[in-house]
Amino acid sequence: MALALFSGCSKHEEAQAPAPKQSPARLELFGEELFNERCRDCHIVKDKGGVVGPELSHVGSKRDRRFLEQVIREPAKVYPGTAMPPYDTFSKKQIDSLVDYLSGLK
Repeated sequence: MALALFSGCSKHEEAQAPAPKQSPARLELFGEELFNERCRDCHIVKDKGGVVGPELSHVGSKRDRRFLEQVIREPAKVYPGTAMPPYDTFSKKQIDSLVDYLSGLK
């Protein structure tokens, strides 16, 4: 995809090109990919994953977005003594994508 955006384009044309929009489904996929890379070792979703953290297959029907974001960024504030590390280095986009994915688990 990057090659198509840059081949034959001048720097001026490149700067003027509109940013591609991501559909909600793509954001969810990014969230799911992020979950699989960073969270699945400890958390189970749909019978796959680790058992260190709680099972999250239906977390979207039990927790709101604000709660999910806080647990991701500062888990020890929500659950003192938790083994879950803070993901405070995630970008806003990463957090939003991950929360989108988790919110859809119902």
